[in-house]
Amino acid sequence: MQDSLANLILWAVAIIAVLVAVYGFMQVLTLRRLLDRNKHETQMLVQSLRNETHAMGSGSIGVGQRLLEVEKKLNQTMERQADLEQKDVGSLPYNYAIRLVEMGATSDDLVENCGLARVEADLIALVHTELRNRQRADTSLENF
Repeated sequence: MQDSLANLILWAVAIIAVLVAVYGFMQVLTLRRLLDRNKHETQMLVQSLRNETHAMGSGSIGVGQRLLEVEKKLNQTMERQADLEQKDVGSLPYNYAIRLVEMGATSDDLVENCGLARVEADLIALVHTELRNRQRADTSLENF
């Protein structure tokens, strides 16, 4: 009887050991699937971050190039402003007046728009009229 009880206990221990082993194996398989799924999700996240990093890098390169263009235009504008500041400020109304006369302005227009004295406006209009008459005369002589 002791032998059969001992055999029964051994069989019970063996069955419990097998059940624990099967349960452990099933847990290992479950953990393995979970690990594979987490590995795949991590790889997808890493790829997504790489793509976003690449896009941000490309965008920042474009912004950098645009910034260089704006800086170049700013430097050119600053140079032009310095050039204009160095020009004779007194000659600007006369240059503007000459352009207005070439477009057909009268002496009165020059006095109003350029701030010139009446005598200055008349002189510019007279000189321009004489130059225009001379050019017409030269052109008509060339046609003969």
